[in-house]
Amino acid sequence: MHLAPLPAIPHAAFDAWRDSLPSEVQGPVDEAAPTLGPLLESAPYLMSLAQAHAEWLTQMLTGDPDEAMAGILADVRSAGTEDLDETRLGVRLRIGKGRTALLAAVAETGGAWTTARATEVLADLADAALHSALDLLMRRAHERGLLAVPLEEATAANSGLALFALGKHGGRELNYSSDIDIVAFYDPGKGVLADPGEAGKTYSRMVQKLVALMEERREYGYVFRTDLRLRPDPGSTPVAISFDAALTYYEGRGQNWERAAWIKARPCAGDIAAGEGFLKELAPYVWRKHLDFATIADIQAMKRQINVSKKVGDIRVEGHNVKLGRGGIREIEFFAQTQQLIAGGRDASLRVRPTAEALDALARTSWIGFKTASDLKETYWFLRAVENRLQMLRDEQTHVMPETPEGVAVVARLMGFADKAEFEAAYRTALEQVSGYYSELFTEGDSLGVESGNLVFTGSDDDPGTLETLTRLGFADPSKASATVRKWHYGGYAATRTAAARAHLTELIPALLTTFGSSGNADEAMRKFDDFLSRLPGGVQFFALLRSHPQLMTLLVQFMASAPRMAEAVIRRAHVMDGLIDPAFADDVTRREVLIQKVDAFLKEGRTYEEVIDRARIIGQEQRFMICAGLLSGTIGARAAGEQFTALAETLVHRLFDAVLREFEARYGVIAGARAGLLGFGKMASREMTATSDLDFILLYDAPLDVESDGERPLPTSQYFTRLTQRLVAAITAPTAEGVLYEADMRLRPSGNAGPLATSLSGFLAYHRENAWTWEHLALSRARVVLAPEDLTRDIDTAIAETFARPRDAVKTIDDVVSMRALMARERKPKHDFDLKLVDGGLVDLEFIAQSAQLVAGAAIARPQAPVAEVLMRLEETGLVPEGGRLAQIHATYSIILQVMSAALPNPRSTEPWGQAFKELIAQLTNYPDFTRLEVDLKDMQAEVSAAAARWYEKAKGL
Repeated sequence: MHLAPLPAIPHAAFDAWRDSLPSEVQGPVDEAAPTLGPLLESAPYLMSLAQAHAEWLTQMLTGDPDEAMAGILADVRSAGTEDLDETRLGVRLRIGKGRTALLAAVAETGGAWTTARATEVLADLADAALHSALDLLMRRAHERGLLAVPLEEATAANSGLALFALGKHGGRELNYSSDIDIVAFYDPGKGVLADPGEAGKTYSRMVQKLVALMEERREYGYVFRTDLRLRPDPGSTPVAISFDAALTYYEGRGQNWERAAWIKARPCAGDIAAGEGFLKELAPYVWRKHLDFATIADIQAMKRQINVSKKVGDIRVEGHNVKLGRGGIREIEFFAQTQQLIAGGRDASLRVRPTAEALDALARTSWIGFKTASDLKETYWFLRAVENRLQMLRDEQTHVMPETPEGVAVVARLMGFADKAEFEAAYRTALEQVSGYYSELFTEGDSLGVESGNLVFTGSDDDPGTLETLTRLGFADPSKASATVRKWHYGGYAATRTAAARAHLTELIPALLTTFGSSGNADEAMRKFDDFLSRLPGGVQFFALLRSHPQLMTLLVQFMASAPRMAEAVIRRAHVMDGLIDPAFADDVTRREVLIQKVDAFLKEGRTYEEVIDRARIIGQEQRFMICAGLLSGTIGARAAGEQFTALAETLVHRLFDAVLREFEARYGVIAGARAGLLGFGKMASREMTATSDLDFILLYDAPLDVESDGERPLPTSQYFTRLTQRLVAAITAPTAEGVLYEADMRLRPSGNAGPLATSLSGFLAYHRENAWTWEHLALSRARVVLAPEDLTRDIDTAIAETFARPRDAVKTIDDVVSMRALMARERKPKHDFDLKLVDGGLVDLEFIAQSAQLVAGAAIARPQAPVAEVLMRLEETGLVPEGGRLAQIHATYSIILQVMSAALPNPRSTEPWGQAFKELIAQLTNYPDFTRLEVDLKDMQAEVSAAAARWYEKAKGL
């Protein structure tokens, strides 16, 4: 492969990697070093791929990149037809993805491939991976007796299930670290299924398993993040629906943005022939017979909304959003797609998928000039190249240029520019060119909507025109709605008592009523908002916030319907919504380092100990609210939310411990040579905390026992650390004007509540060696040091390892575990069917399987103090619990539900019936078509867990 050199930089990491290679394969790497050195040194993700696929990379460098890609695709496609299980197929697919990513990056930056070719092969890889996975799932369906065809016909191509690629995947122009947007429709008349009446259920489960294969992160990374939300009405439909249902939706309820999405759509995997037939039937919906200029307003409205929600600013380089920003990729796509929709119904030559081909087609048919097409194509691929380089640095789905000159310089070098200023000039020229063409097509006004009629709420009588408007907005009882607004105007509540508050509210009313109308039940949305308003202590700042950031209004109405705990949080502390207006919210809510930086920056401004305590509560409440919002909106998953809740708690505990220690040492001094740390238990230890989790920890210390501290008020060792623990617990749990930070549970210290608050390391080791109960060792099996000096961390981990290394009577241990579970079942009964921690076959049973396994088979598992899901996976890998992988999947489902309940409900264990909006939310976030289906599957899962626990306990006694 011939590669053009990149601007040179020092590349020590690349050199070290090169030197680690066998001498016989260093030659190709040396030859490619002018490209590989700067590339791998700048991109940690690519360096990790080079390390993982070193032998393959050296071979690839000596050959043709297209042949190398053909080999990858052939291997991925054949993997689905071989006799592989899900685990081995997943490895093959992930290896294929990693090698494709490495090849595309090297070939594109080195000039062996164009950006267009790189995006094309990524899309081809996605197609092959989806099809291969579906081949396996069809064989699995045959094994389970779900198909009416022989094994040789149980293939993806004969499945009756068509997977459609939308967006850039559909156009075969997939960006480097993109999600794949797919929808799944099936042909109920195909005759493949043994029970056609179960088609929806069968195909939906197949698609769910397919997505899990694509997204699972294990050895060699993952295949593709997969998004199913572009299907019809994703909040209320299964993940797979019939062709007829899809056609009915699009013809009756489809919107212009969905028409635009289907321009690029193509069958990419599964039953391609059936998919092509569906596209022919859908064509009249996408491509209207008559010129459709009304579409322009809708498309422009979508672009204007992106500008609002993403805070796109003026043209600049540092921090510019190359996709959504002014002059960015999205404007070129909208420029082409809008004109395709307008004229494509009359001219079939405009019905092409890739953006560059669409621009050519528009030029050939005189909708745009050839120079326009040429300029926009050149700029399009320039910006797509920039986007790819942003994403290949760390495999992040980002479109935002670095905020620093140094970061921009990295991107510039990977684009081949030695001079950052030269790159910035080229980038600005590209943006300005796009913006110019785009503004000629779209002239933006002050309003996106039209006048909907009167909205007059003065006087004591209803205005007839206003009642008509309210009816059109969706209110079943417009008179009551009108009376409610007048009540607000009259200042009946504390929040509307001031003239300034009422002035803000008056400006908000049209948008607010529209938001209620779009919620699906305008009257109920207004009732809940009225209740919210009645308890809000003040309104000026709150209403001003909603006026400045309209998206918060929609979010708040959604919270009131489906997440009352979030609405209550706003009532108690309106400032918690501040974080949602941060333009980086969607990215930052997933990143541990950003969360820690925000906490540290906020606490740093506390000038006194008391201020630090209060500020910890303020930032803690805000960030918990942010993580909940990310979870409930689908921005982050349950596992990531658990990790972020835990990162927040740990950071706050670290900073409060530092503050407490400074105050404490100022009064009591220090004990020479002493070390102290915190050992976390439960969900804090396994990084699975929820919005309502307590902090389970104990304080351990290692210090001379016969000395006193050296302060003005000296204390003996045990009293010193006991009092220090008391101060820390108070700093965390004491109610202040800003509320309580966390509840703390220290019952897992030796001897429980009867023991001292602080425990010496030697006492801890002796207790667990001689006196601890089995349940205490269960808890210890996933304990984790959350704060301590490095040497003390090692000593604590060694003490725990010694505890678990000692011989153990397996029969007695398992009998103790079974007895504990029976006692828990008698004394802590589940409150309702979704009390998934305590139900028979619930989370506790999964935890007991994993934790008891650590006690009796820890050496075989070889994952000391690992989280439950990881232990369950190891139990399958070791053969101790063959269904361990399935139990880990069930654990993930339980965790999602419990996370969502904790985030959304004021009291998750309450027996009060759930509202329909919350049921829909929880079904959506668990990727179920409806709540009823989720309920049914949960019962099956619980039965699986109970049966697996019984089998495990019987086997474990013989170990």
